[in-house]
Amino acid sequence: MKRPACLVGCSLLLFLWLIFYLKPPEPFSDDSVSGKSIVISGILDDKYHKNSSDYLIVSKAGTVSGMESEKKHKVIVKLKENMESPGDHPAIGSRLIVSGKGMIFARARNPGNFDLAEYEMIRGVDFEIYDAEIVSFGKGSKTRFIDEGLCLIRERLSRTINELYGDEDAGIINAMLLGDRTGLSEEIRDRYRMSGMSHILCISALHITLLGMGFLKVVRKAGLGRISAYSMTFIMMIIYGRLTGSGVSTVRALITFALMMIADIAGRTPDLLSSMAVAGSGILIFKPLYAMDAGFILSFTAVCGIGLLNPVFKRLFLSKGTIADSIRTSISVTLFMLPVTLYFFYSVPVWSVLINLVVIPLLGVLLVSSVVSVTAGCLIMTLGRIIGFPARLILLFYRGITRLNELLPFSLITAGRPEIWQIVLYYFIVAVCILWIEKGYDAGRLKKLLATCDKGKRGLWEIRLTVLIGACLAVFILFIRIRPELSLTMIDTGQGDCHLIELKGGKTVMIDCGSSDVKETAKYRVIPYVNCRGHDRIDYAIVTHTDEDHINGYIEMLSKDSGSLDIGMLIMPDISDKDEAYMKLAGMAEDKGVKVRVIGTGDVFKVSNVRFKCLNPKKGAVFSDANESSVCLLLSMEDSDFKALYTGDIEGIGEEAMIRELYETDYGSRIGLLKCPHHGSRFSTPEELLCMIRPVYTFISAGVNNQYGHPHEELMEGLEYAGSRTYVTNICGAVRMDIEGERVRVERFIED
Repeated sequence: MKRPACLVGCSLLLFLWLIFYLKPPEPFSDDSVSGKSIVISGILDDKYHKNSSDYLIVSKAGTVSGMESEKKHKVIVKLKENMESPGDHPAIGSRLIVSGKGMIFARARNPGNFDLAEYEMIRGVDFEIYDAEIVSFGKGSKTRFIDEGLCLIRERLSRTINELYGDEDAGIINAMLLGDRTGLSEEIRDRYRMSGMSHILCISALHITLLGMGFLKVVRKAGLGRISAYSMTFIMMIIYGRLTGSGVSTVRALITFALMMIADIAGRTPDLLSSMAVAGSGILIFKPLYAMDAGFILSFTAVCGIGLLNPVFKRLFLSKGTIADSIRTSISVTLFMLPVTLYFFYSVPVWSVLINLVVIPLLGVLLVSSVVSVTAGCLIMTLGRIIGFPARLILLFYRGITRLNELLPFSLITAGRPEIWQIVLYYFIVAVCILWIEKGYDAGRLKKLLATCDKGKRGLWEIRLTVLIGACLAVFILFIRIRPELSLTMIDTGQGDCHLIELKGGKTVMIDCGSSDVKETAKYRVIPYVNCRGHDRIDYAIVTHTDEDHINGYIEMLSKDSGSLDIGMLIMPDISDKDEAYMKLAGMAEDKGVKVRVIGTGDVFKVSNVRFKCLNPKKGAVFSDANESSVCLLLSMEDSDFKALYTGDIEGIGEEAMIRELYETDYGSRIGLLKCPHHGSRFSTPEELLCMIRPVYTFISAGVNNQYGHPHEELMEGLEYAGSRTYVTNICGAVRMDIEGERVRVERFIED
């Protein structure tokens, strides 16, 4: 049996995936923690500084007061007051008592949103305590002088990096050398991701190999014997891994590097795939939840790409040399990672293969220059700045590449998250191609073709063409998006409103985008969902009225240069009393080159197979309240009786005008979907309207535990009496309705 370690490792990973897919583990969700004053007692595991705050990691934490739990927890503690240095806090390994307010981590509320609770669960953390104070501390049962020393060294190195390099460069160097990404701005992360250079911003196998082999050469030249040099290198790399926080990709890289050195000592050729499988199995045995971790999956698929596809490309394309090897490796990694890249990030950087041909060769110089400069800077700052000049020059070059990439056409293709069946079929086709080539090569047929290809044999080109067709078919299947005629999504933005309408031909319409209780709601909730659905543009962005919880997401989008959604046209109410928010939003749109259009009662516009009729506000009217001026739209489809009514926060005079307009409109016997006005307030959606339209479905957007008590009980009773099936975001999360002909399917993100 070839590579038994691979078979064991892959079987273990698939087994865990199947278990977690059928029954996903639930993060800690004890409501007795959230917002309550609690006191815990536990062991200090780590301490660090992040975003101007000091944090402690406390393990084996039992509760002294504030909640009932016999389980020992791992807790993140955010201290109320910051210290000058981590050395001012208790030493790692100390037993301490901490008091503060508890907070459970947020779950994702929409598809595509980051699930903080799941992320921390994978790392074994249950909850957080903020505004915390250390009540008392004492010596623990085990002394951990090495961990304490490494923590202080890490802090000293971080401060040196910040002094040596500017803010932007320091963030990148800290991420590369210390695994600390807290200093990276969102702009840098977005630019590196869009260029396919994100691997530079984390400690990967390439970093470990370059640093480890560099250290090995130094100690060998210093006269150390072979075994001693390898042993010292291995110990130093373990210490380095501990220094950087022992992330999953770092641990995998360290295990692979150790196996490579062992094979070298034994005079054997290390097998990349077997080493990867051993490393993965070791991690999953002790921490099985890492089978769900994006970093773990991306790290291992990258190695699989090199180990499985690179040999195939070497046999099919005989060009030799460093450039040819780099191209083959880069294509292998990109192709094999494509499904998981789309699954986790929803988009693909098109020019990443070419960009990495330039970026990766400079990475070794960047690492050496930065390591030596930081070491020297700890002693003499001026010397560190001189030695770090090449590193600053390379980072300046990288910055230019990321900005050039933004100017190139099709720099980022947003395809959305593929379905599981598409990923399985993609890898099946890739596996068939690999096995076909390997079998032909082992049988000698392909080897003979390769040996005689320079004599004009057609067979090799036929094989290449077959493999190319297989690869194109796999990619095509991965990019297929089977969509219904019409999709209506109520995105959960907390106490706010945002509705995405997806139409034939990929056109998109958004009605409102904002929140009063979720900061940067566009960045964290709306944009990830839209990207997850395979869109990077909103063709028509409709503003019903200018309350903050309906427009601040639009303002956020229009203020960003990258990492946002393009807007084709902004549609606003045609009213006379334009407030400051109205003028600000319209001005930002015009500055961004976005067309601005106003609509009022009677206006009709059509997008693909859907017709929108405006029922309010009356053109040029003046309203005493912004809610009364809300744009109300009746949506209808061609070749279907389905209709939907979107109402903003309509109430009072505006609601009466909308009802009068509805009486004159042919909407059929019932409205298929009512977007309930004003988050389910008792002061809107009167009985007259419900009896008139008798909505089959009703969507209500309201925040969890919102201060207004939305949706109000009186309204919910009225909807039940009208025979409507009601979905509320504070219970269901995002809700999507798919319409295909006369068939309607409703899907909620959070199930009871």
